[in-house]
Amino acid sequence: MAHFSYVGSGPYCYANSFAMMMGPKPPSTAVLEFATSSPFGMQFIATKEGIYFFDPYGWDPMQAFEDMHAAAGWTSKLTIGIDAADALVQLKGELTKGPVFVGPVEMGYLEYQPGNKGPIGADHYVVVLGIEGDTVNLHDPHGHPYASLPVSKFLQSWKTDSLGYGKSYMMRSDFKQIHQYTEEEIIRRALPNARKWLTTEMVQPLEMPPGSCGNGDAAEHLAQQIEKNFHPGIRNPLIYFAVRVGVRRLADAATCLGRIGYEDAAKIMAKQAKLVGALQYPLVKGDSQAAVRILRDLAPTYDELVAALQK
Repeated sequence: MAHFSYVGSGPYCYANSFAMMMGPKPPSTAVLEFATSSPFGMQFIATKEGIYFFDPYGWDPMQAFEDMHAAAGWTSKLTIGIDAADALVQLKGELTKGPVFVGPVEMGYLEYQPGNKGPIGADHYVVVLGIEGDTVNLHDPHGHPYASLPVSKFLQSWKTDSLGYGKSYMMRSDFKQIHQYTEEEIIRRALPNARKWLTTEMVQPLEMPPGSCGNGDAAEHLAQQIEKNFHPGIRNPLIYFAVRVGVRRLADAATCLGRIGYEDAAKIMAKQAKLVGALQYPLVKGDSQAAVRILRDLAPTYDELVAALQK
């Protein structure tokens, strides 16, 4: 089956939010996501619960955002509130100049999303448009344009206590394009960091919890976990988020690499996309044997991708 580019919805919250902040002609979300290096790897983080992501081992979204800005030729101002009161003052000040990129926030407190009643450990990004009285108005790229939320609830969501990274009350504003690059140029400029993340060069061993692993080892770790105890704590984060965003990233990365002539690497990432996408049905249905087979087919592709990107 040949690779066919995907266009549609999905959990691309920060890429969509950055695209909104970059004005009428931003790079595509596929290119912005590629420039964060998020598609290049898989990781198991050995927290108490244990969690799997289809992104690089030890990947740091905060550093990735800086790398994306540099590759795309943009700058923005990062502000971190001291506490809730200070963050609200800072946010109101930045809003006098235009919309503000905000996050990470705890999605579970965004109660305009049906079913949300409290923290679920899900990070999210939104664009705040304004504050009117006791109400925050925002664009939520998870399918909620012009959403509104009480200020108190918004500030509650802005704390990162339930998330695994970032600081509370982070926001970005004053977006400026300092160099104009084509999308193909952005892809090429992002490749060096992608290679480093894929080969785990960007991570120091002490930065990850003991027992964590990446790439093929992470795929095998998940396969063994499913064989041993495929419980909801493993299953639910995969089927509701990790697989969906992971396959989208891989499909977009395959398209991006094809655009700049990296045909071998593009084919491998397309294969990865098809494998990760194929996981969703057996994971939802509890077909452990099928999921394990797919993961063991996926495991060797990471070394194959390293070799292809070195050509």
